[in-house]
Amino acid sequence: MFVIAGAGLLLSALMQLDDINAMRKELKLISTDKPLENAPPSLAFATVAMGAFRGLVVDILWMRADRLKEEGQFFDAKQIAEWITVLQPRFASVWDFHAWNMAYNISVAIPSSRPEERWHWVKNGFELLRDKGIEYNPNAIILYRSLAWIFQHKMSGVTDDVHKYYKLRLIMEMGPLVQPLTNAHFDSLAAAPKTFEQLRANETLAEFADKLKAADEKLADEEKFPLEFLRLFNKEQGFSEEAVLLMQDYEQSDALIAMRDFSQAWELRNTWKFDIDLMIKLNEKYGPITFEEGVREPLNWEHPDAHAIYWAEKGLAQAGSEGVVGEDYSIDEINTDRIVFHSLQNLFRTGRLVVYDAVLPAEATESEIGAEDTVGAAKYGKSLYTVPDLRMFDSYNAAQIERIEKYSGEDGEAGSRSLYTGHRNMLTNAVLSFYQAGHVKKASQIYKDLRERYPRPENSVPIEVFCRQRIKEEFEGITIYDAMEACTTLLSEAYFRYAIYDDQEAMGKEQLARQVYDIYRTEDFEGERVTLPSFSRLRYIALINFMNDPYYPPNMSYALMQRLENERPEVFEKLTEENETFMQEYQKMQEQQQQQGQQ
Repeated sequence: MFVIAGAGLLLSALMQLDDINAMRKELKLISTDKPLENAPPSLAFATVAMGAFRGLVVDILWMRADRLKEEGQFFDAKQIAEWITVLQPRFASVWDFHAWNMAYNISVAIPSSRPEERWHWVKNGFELLRDKGIEYNPNAIILYRSLAWIFQHKMSGVTDDVHKYYKLRLIMEMGPLVQPLTNAHFDSLAAAPKTFEQLRANETLAEFADKLKAADEKLADEEKFPLEFLRLFNKEQGFSEEAVLLMQDYEQSDALIAMRDFSQAWELRNTWKFDIDLMIKLNEKYGPITFEEGVREPLNWEHPDAHAIYWAEKGLAQAGSEGVVGEDYSIDEINTDRIVFHSLQNLFRTGRLVVYDAVLPAEATESEIGAEDTVGAAKYGKSLYTVPDLRMFDSYNAAQIERIEKYSGEDGEAGSRSLYTGHRNMLTNAVLSFYQAGHVKKASQIYKDLRERYPRPENSVPIEVFCRQRIKEEFEGITIYDAMEACTTLLSEAYFRYAIYDDQEAMGKEQLARQVYDIYRTEDFEGERVTLPSFSRLRYIALINFMNDPYYPPNMSYALMQRLENERPEVFEKLTEENETFMQEYQKMQEQQQQQGQQ
């Protein structure tokens, strides 16, 4: 009887196999019985050796790993997660768990005074998803979403104490691979040889490569050759004199540029797992657009949000619903799509990364500077500021409109209303941003779009009145002390922009300060509001505040003093006459800069 019952159950299971396989195909799932491609021997063996017991063991390990994580034993959970990935490499959730544990739990368990170690674990997290998890589970959109999230939230965001360090490290690693950041250069990267065999088809490049390998042992290994060549190309230290002289012999030659392009493309393809053709498509779709020429430029691939966009877009193309309007979207696809939009928003707000060598105060920590060198009693290193990139507006706006069209009705009436409200607020803020930055023509275009899409009484006035009302709403009700603080803060920010040669933003901040001042002086306010100092006096107060503000590194003051001395000598003279201390500090900074240059 039991034999007959067992046979019946087996037959019933076999009859369901076709339906199960059809569902797997529909859901874009990979068969767990299909041999892994390019898997290490130990992994390939483990996936078949345990047979039917493998799933049971994985269930037990998974519960154990989850419990360890809840107990805060992250390193133990990491080890168990590694075992699970060996036993069940097509279990996408464990790759997601493992990467999150490293990038978030383990990284923050390390003190912020050791940012290099934190970066190590964050990098381990995104490399695990990028290099292994997605390779074994190419149709698991959750892995693309998680990978994009690490770049967008962990690295581009500000929740981690050492987020500046992460940004600096990405800049230092990506900069040599994408510069010069032009469309023509990306076309050259796409056309560059993909293998050394293809490289050697060019006799000139083959001869150049052989000479380089013979000149320095660091270049002898073909796997390490591209990265080491780029270090040599960028004049880093540690190479033989013969290699340096060889590079001088090839200076300005076509072979040198071709070898650079090959090395950059190799690293992008093999280390960072980028499809350069997809990078070009994203540049063409989302890249910033210049105001005057209307030319779309490449995305800033040194910025974490460009990486977030790449992996989110790749996930949507590989495992999404292919943009079928009206189709029911999974929560993972919706969240992946949101990453694209929010990363464009971040690039609009913080897309320009200003990195400079800094003379730092003695209390500065490594987490604030990224790299450090101590000379005498002074610390030198790199510091970072993020500033808006208004050129990203058109891409940001188009993505918002596309999202409205795709998801209208997805979350019901309330969800659709929130999408439209978000877009209206974005346009409203953009009008003011462009107007204050002096781009009146662009601000007028955005204002016209705002009035047509969202007709409201407050949008029916001329743009000058609209911007004035927006500023008034923001600052209405402030006291005389608040008004002075607002004006001087904005003017101090303008001096900072001027110091880093961001003249358009500097002008915008000064214009906003002037508008706040004018509203304060001309409106019928009560109290002591008519006793504000003159605007020129506020300018001077703001300049003093900027020079004494510990938030700005000392070399910012030095950069500003240099520009004032060269371009505004009358202001520089007044400043140094009334504040002898500033001249002494300026001379001290000049000596420190000279000392740093010698080092």
